[in-house]
Amino acid sequence: MTGYVDVHSHLVFGVDDGARSLEESLRLLTEARDTGTRLVFATPHVVPPYHNWNASQGRIARIRRNFAAIVEQAPAGIEVRLGFEITARPQRLRSDDDIHRFRLTGTEFVLMDGPQAVPWVGDSTMERYARRIRAEGLTPILAHPERRACWRGAHDLGFAERMKAAGALLQIDASGLTGADGPGCDVEARRLLTEGLVDLIGSDGHGGKSPVRLDVAHTMAAEVVGEAAATRMVDGSILSL
Repeated sequence: MTGYVDVHSHLVFGVDDGARSLEESLRLLTEARDTGTRLVFATPHVVPPYHNWNASQGRIARIRRNFAAIVEQAPAGIEVRLGFEITARPQRLRSDDDIHRFRLTGTEFVLMDGPQAVPWVGDSTMERYARRIRAEGLTPILAHPERRACWRGAHDLGFAERMKAAGALLQIDASGLTGADGPGCDVEARRLLTEGLVDLIGSDGHGGKSPVRLDVAHTMAAEVVGEAAATRMVDGSILSL
């Protein structure tokens, strides 16, 4: 393996609940590089009304402007690309909503925001949105499915299996596997690993106590599924990178 590929991070500063400044973004990138990451996708939230897309053109410009500043000053030895983390909402199911604009740059993959608590804004449309992404010739990646079984009172043990059946790849968070996301998420993450349902591990790094790094989670996953399988989850090979 020549380095980790992180498909999920909140590096773009000042646009959501992730990094708050350019300095923090660069610090997170430097830590990612120093712990083995060669490529990280910055994936700001797109979820109205909290982080809108269509109704907040100023935010789109700010995302691109702040991302460009990160790229310009990124430390040597790591590449950063833009993507988005999309919440499934009814308007996303419309045929005139261009899913291709949300791709992880240079790929045919779209990162979907995963479950938070019950009830959650995306619950009624998540499986349908995954199928719509597939119908567009793209592949959905579902973020942190381990949360559905445990996080903030959620206890939907079949959620990951349903999303897999809808055609989504499953991406667990490093913080879910290590236990930093709270009690129970690590248990569910290990179950998903053991049952062969996990395709990718992402950092979901936000800054502060949530770093953009995959090394610890890679080691922990290897203890469950073996080195070769764990490496495929973090080396970009699933994305043909």
